[in-house]
Amino acid sequence: MKRLNKALIAIACAAAIAACVTASACADNFEEDKPNDNIGTPDDGNTGDNNNGNNGSGDNTEKPDDGKEDFSYTIAMPDGAPALAAAQLMAEDMQFGGEVEYKVVNSNAIAQQVSGKQADVCILPVNAAVQLAGNGENYSLLGTVTHGNLYMISAKNPDTQITVQNLSSLKGKTVGCIQLASFVGNVFKMILKANNIEYKVVESVENAESNVVNLINIADPATGITPAAPYDYMIAAEPVITAKTTAAPALKIVGDIQALYGEEGFPQAVMVAKNSVIEENSEFITDVCEAVELNAEWIASDSADMAAIVAAINANYGGATSSLNAKNLNSTVISRCAIEFVSASECKQEVISFIDKFEEVTGTTLTIADSFFYTVK
Repeated sequence: MKRLNKALIAIACAAAIAACVTASACADNFEEDKPNDNIGTPDDGNTGDNNNGNNGSGDNTEKPDDGKEDFSYTIAMPDGAPALAAAQLMAEDMQFGGEVEYKVVNSNAIAQQVSGKQADVCILPVNAAVQLAGNGENYSLLGTVTHGNLYMISAKNPDTQITVQNLSSLKGKTVGCIQLASFVGNVFKMILKANNIEYKVVESVENAESNVVNLINIADPATGITPAAPYDYMIAAEPVITAKTTAAPALKIVGDIQALYGEEGFPQAVMVAKNSVIEENSEFITDVCEAVELNAEWIASDSADMAAIVAAINANYGGATSSLNAKNLNSTVISRCAIEFVSASECKQEVISFIDKFEEVTGTTLTIADSFFYTVK
């Protein structure tokens, strides 16, 4: 990976970007199928009560006229786990003393929010964030908001857990994987490469080879993930995992992709902000970061109303319906979405390491400037 101390290089090849962005949903998998783990535009801008993002209490006390209230910003995110990372902000319509429009979009539309400079603050997959904004010219990284929600399931081999110790037992087997050519598939390829296990992308189980791990893309998780699927194993993201294993008990979780990756998971969805917004209103940026940080604890608590969360996401989805629903959201699913805000200064090395591995398995070269990593004031 090419590192720059100053932003010098613009990111090219929009097609490559689009291909990489279908992911990090709760494939934070960013899948457009239902239910999905991730990621319309809202019917209108949200102009609710002037809630203070520091506590999310809905306090309508009027702030002093310090010049910071006269602002209007957009916070965009894909549906699924990334949206859950800002659930409380939407559920309580936090306005941070100004006017904030929340915009939930499909996963394959989130890149345009940054490449087109539409969003002032945006949550998106880490690889897409680096490809689109890693030079630090227009956006800076505020932090990581989800840390992996990928799991392996199987109906054919339900009794054996796949760990690093027996990962080589996948040789000769077929592994169906959502987003094989983008985030999810590349994470699994990183794991296999780190353990010196050869893999090959094949079109179907009929093309499987005996001495490699055979990877096959699951184009449609809604229909492709079933006990009758031809794959020995399948990789998908929460909340798809829980929805599928609940509907078909023959499907069992047999592997934790985060544990296989190690390092307590990996940066999946991150939050970036326009440099112009950071410069003109750093207080707003700090408040948003604090609210996202508090959201992780709130959404895992008993006080979080899952029906209200889904309703808030739908209200900001521009007429579309979220892949999430109250039935497939519970404490187990939330915990598996690994929602936690880790500031850019704290996750910098983790992000750099992940992108290094991403480059190795994709053959791409990305740029991350030091200035891309923002230190929240």
